[in-house]
Amino acid sequence: MKHRLLHTIMIAVFLAVCWSHSSVCNNAPLNTNDLPVNGGDSVQTKYLAFQIFIPTENMNERANFPPLQQSIEDTVGDIIRKIGTVGSKNRKLGFIVGPLSFNNTDDQIRQLMRSSFSVALRHNIAVGFHIDDSMFWDRLSYLNKLENIEWMDWNKTPNTGRRLDWSSTPTKIMPQLCLNSSAVRKEVHMRAVVIGEEVKRGLVTLKAAGKDRLFLGIISGWETQIGRDFDTGKFLGYCALSNKGYSAKHPPANMDEARANIVKEFIDFWAKSLAVGGVPDKKIYSQIAFMSKIVYDAADTPNNPAESKRSYLATINFTPPRVAFGQHHYPGFSTYPAVGHLDQIHMELVKNGNIPWASLEGTAIDPGDAEKGGSGMSMEAYLGNLYNHGAILVNIFGWAVGSPSNPFRKIAESQKSIESYQKFLRGEKMKEDSTLGGAPSVGFISKLHKVQKELPLYVRKYGPNDVKALADAIEKQIKSAQYTEAEKTADKILVIIEK
Repeated sequence: MKHRLLHTIMIAVFLAVCWSHSSVCNNAPLNTNDLPVNGGDSVQTKYLAFQIFIPTENMNERANFPPLQQSIEDTVGDIIRKIGTVGSKNRKLGFIVGPLSFNNTDDQIRQLMRSSFSVALRHNIAVGFHIDDSMFWDRLSYLNKLENIEWMDWNKTPNTGRRLDWSSTPTKIMPQLCLNSSAVRKEVHMRAVVIGEEVKRGLVTLKAAGKDRLFLGIISGWETQIGRDFDTGKFLGYCALSNKGYSAKHPPANMDEARANIVKEFIDFWAKSLAVGGVPDKKIYSQIAFMSKIVYDAADTPNNPAESKRSYLATINFTPPRVAFGQHHYPGFSTYPAVGHLDQIHMELVKNGNIPWASLEGTAIDPGDAEKGGSGMSMEAYLGNLYNHGAILVNIFGWAVGSPSNPFRKIAESQKSIESYQKFLRGEKMKEDSTLGGAPSVGFISKLHKVQKELPLYVRKYGPNDVKALADAIEKQIKSAQYTEAEKTADKILVIIEK
């Protein structure tokens, strides 16, 4: 009974909120309306875009990305037809194609980008491109050598494959690349030059038509990180650390911080290479994903050694918000509804002068909630929580993805969501929802954290009888996303254990 009580709250809250993606809280708006982000033009353009997944023959990619059921042009036409407007000078509708991975040849990249620019010009809709920076690289078989893939230890044990936690069932892909190996950096630079040349070519065409605002940008990563080994779950990075001069005898003072720095350096290298290739700095975005610190802290189990936790940086695969910022790009994040995420982004934005930022993957429902049949939050509130707090680009995942019953597609294409898109594109201010549309509040997470710390002591001293019914109740409430009621139950538990 003690074991069950110790785990009831912890497991339930992880099922409810501890997804690797997260989003928004209520903060003071960031003033970005007069920042010169359009080639020196002082009028701010904000973009609402939809991710379009490109066809691929690669089995690894097909297993992890939903297949496109119609052509890019037909999908774009469907988006425009249903929304009914492409926006105005300051609010533009857009589409983003990707992933552009190392599995694509240079010629495929050129053809895809040229045709996408043409679609944008024909339909007067903005276009962007989403790069997979390191996940899918089967075509580059020569990279599959010890010096180019990550190790699990200082003994150079190669990783068995990278683990993707994109659903409740992890998937295995090619091994995690060593982000600073010379061969990997060479491939990054060559691919960035190809992309940069095509951006320059596309911009010439758009500017000639007086429509340079139809280029919304390049996302130079797909949740960049040092992923985990699939078979063992071990954390990687020893190859990259070795390239920095570290070893078993001379490790870095802080292993986690050193690995986070390596991720940042890789993001910066991609962005700089794209800028050198010809992409304007203010049209390049990084993309990372992280669990908020408050959610991480809420799962703390200091009184249960068997459940001792990984460090925060290891838990988020060495991608704290700071690594998203750099000289040649704007910061970008994955943002799904959860707790505490925008607070951390906002703190980092303040440190960096409140520059523009982007939400580059997300929608109005958390993936974990979607798997449990949740309904998510309103699209207007989701967008308001982003645009009203400094975001200049939001990329929605879900349009035309999978069957009509897919929860992400249902939300993206619902009539209420379409009305929210129309409201944004008309230039109206979006309503916000600081309660995150049913996600647990920050106060609730803090109370759960306190329960987790104090409940074991109470049970050891007095037994479980007084709290058993309440523990059962809060487990059911969290699993059914009844967070208001669950918070009341947490209050009752605290009253009992704090007597």
